Amino acid sequence: MALEHGQDELVASGALMPAATTPSRGSASSIVSERLSRANTNDTMARRPGSDDAESHASTRRTSNASSSSHHPAYSLYPAPTKPLPALPPRATNSSSSRSVGRSLSENSLEGSERSSHFSEHSGGLIAGPRGSFSSKSPTSTLHISRFESHRGDADSQVSSLELGLKRVVVSQDKRINNTVYYLDVSSTSSTLATKHGNNMVKVWSLETGRVESTIKFSSYTAAQSRSRDYLIRSHAILSEASRLIAIAVRFGRSVEIWNWEKKKRLQTLGNADRWAVGKMEAYDHGWGRLARYQGETNVIDLFAATREKKPFVQVRSITLAEAGLPFIPQYPELALSPTSPLLVAAAGPRPPRLGYPPPDRETLLVAWETHDDGLAGSKPYRVARPWQHKEIDTAIPSDLTTYGSVVVSIWIPATFRAVPAAASRSGTGCKYNLTPVKVPSRHVLVWDLAANSTRTFSIPNCTSCISPDCRYVAYCHASGAAIGARGTLAVVDVMSSQEVWCWPDRNATAMSSGPRPGLEQFEDLALVTELAFSADGKSLAVGDGEGRVCIYDMFGKSDAEDLVTVVMAY
Repeated sequence: MALEHGQDELVASGALMPAATTPSRGSASSIVSERLSRANTNDTMARRPGSDDAESHASTRRTSNASSSSHHPAYSLYPAPTKPLPALPPRATNSSSSRSVGRSLSENSLEGSERSSHFSEHSGGLIAGPRGSFSSKSPTSTLHISRFESHRGDADSQVSSLELGLKRVVVSQDKRINNTVYYLDVSSTSSTLATKHGNNMVKVWSLETGRVESTIKFSSYTAAQSRSRDYLIRSHAILSEASRLIAIAVRFGRSVEIWNWEKKKRLQTLGNADRWAVGKMEAYDHGWGRLARYQGETNVIDLFAATREKKPFVQVRSITLAEAGLPFIPQYPELALSPTSPLLVAAAGPRPPRLGYPPPDRETLLVAWETHDDGLAGSKPYRVARPWQHKEIDTAIPSDLTTYGSVVVSIWIPATFRAVPAAASRSGTGCKYNLTPVKVPSRHVLVWDLAANSTRTFSIPNCTSCISPDCRYVAYCHASGAAIGARGTLAVVDVMSSQEVWCWPDRNATAMSSGPRPGLEQFEDLALVTELAFSADGKSLAVGDGEGRVCIYDMFGKSDAEDLVTVVMAY
């Protein structure tokens, strides 16, 4: 089966937590907890019919015709409280429902690519009902705005609100051919960093001292790469600082080993992990699933809880996708466990286009389950959404998925081939489908508001990218054209507004002030950057490169930076 699905499906599933300086636009804080306790069980409706909407270009925006379409949905980025909240005040409306991401991309660095934002109040979502049935609303009409109108005034009005300052540098200096950093993960306290170098080495660093605490070598039969559409192995994840536990994907990426990095001892092995995700597990007694494993052969997701036993994880529940009552059975979904609620989220796209087969038709799916281990929920999901109106992701698969509070953020990479009808054969066997290559200049960030069950998207360049653990920021490094002298772009985007809040080089800088800056020397050659990861608290950005170097940059408000400069000058 794995061979039939191609390389994507032979490999296994990554992200990072609370935020920094940009204020949340949402006002409701406990929607996930509240909805978990009173999920709808009465509505039933047949599967939603297909849409007749024409495919929208990547440079257009979608805006709902609904009465609330003039603003983004008000969702919360903070953990749900234990007590009910008072009634919510009326939501203030904004001047527009969506914005494009920051400045336009250079024609030289990304020709033909535009950044856009698409918003829909109702995204083809389905609410789980009894016996796996679903309720749904008919598609809303959409408003298409040309990219020229949408960008007019945005570039001038948008000003970076963050600054980055170098905090720590760690460098792998082993005498080996390849010291490239291939994957990063930061602990829940943001004081420990784990990096992958080469095919079979993970280093654990103390960010307080900058020293290596442990080096773990393991068996690996795949060439190391950064995560992409063609390489979906999640290299490793720090499980617990207190217990010194780390999970590492080994061999062909389909087995996960749990190690004590202090003792350099393997404690447990979980096989058939075609996709997997972990939650930071410093607490043991709440009963939430802290590790999730998807098995492609059986289409089952297993949930494991943390224990204090010799083997750190024990299986507490299994979700059989064939019994979940979904519109179709998702194949090799990306997984994420919420750090704020007992919630598991899965995101799945279509199979890669195949010669002779028609193109995928509305095969994107988002699903959320409660992860309580009481055994009562079975495989029935808490929430299901089919974001089929976002035509830009009709061939895409998710490469990154993060959930926090009532928000789910994912990054989708479209296929580099499309199935197109071919002329009928002379033998009269009918119309066949050929594969034609297509350019993929953009990845698409999909934001799912669990409270409103609505989705929206915006585009970023197709390059190294990551999501902050609190779902507040997306960072990307676009180094196209570096070989011919272009500087590229390293940017941080606010998920709420789809606006850049920081970028390098600064688009507002003058010619004199756009040169090298102390502490940011790593950005002078963005072609070397291989990995990005936010810290667990969302206040730092880790940047790894091909020379074995990882630089940790503090993120702070521009006003704070100006105040600091004023104090230093006065002194």
